[in-house]
Amino acid sequence: MADQGRRTLFGVVVVLLAFMLLLAGTTAYYYYLFDQASSQNQAYIQQLRQLNVKYSSSILFDFGNGTRQWYNDTRLEPGWNLYVATQVIADGRMNATYYPQYSAHLVTSIYNIADTKSEYWLIWTYNKTTSWQMAQVGADQLSIHNGSVYAWTYCGSSCVAP
Repeated sequence: MADQGRRTLFGVVVVLLAFMLLLAGTTAYYYYLFDQASSQNQAYIQQLRQLNVKYSSSILFDFGNGTRQWYNDTRLEPGWNLYVATQVIADGRMNATYYPQYSAHLVTSIYNIADTKSEYWLIWTYNKTTSWQMAQVGADQLSIHNGSVYAWTYCGSSCVAP
């Protein structure tokens, strides 16, 4: 009886080891694919920059007091994210704290309008299918692409889409 239990345990261990090897191999393969795509993307961005290609993007600043300022069809560099684009559009009048553990900035002020305990800057993304949606990631993770539309809104907990 004890011999049967050992064989069963041995079989379970073998199956678990095989599963772990399969999982490790699959993970390594997908990491390799990700790394290749990332390298190809960087090469593509470099080529676009060498050709002096600019993307056309629109960014809205909603100051929460009825004032809105659009930067429509703004010419931006390929490879930029929303954080960099906002810094350029706002002529550097933007403050943020960088959190290396998230590889992201928390924007605390745009055009000298700073966060308070009840109001802060939120990011919205726009697409034709679903209209405005609150961004699920920070400005550092939102890539600028040709035709992209973003909005920064200064508001509190009852913030509504632009």
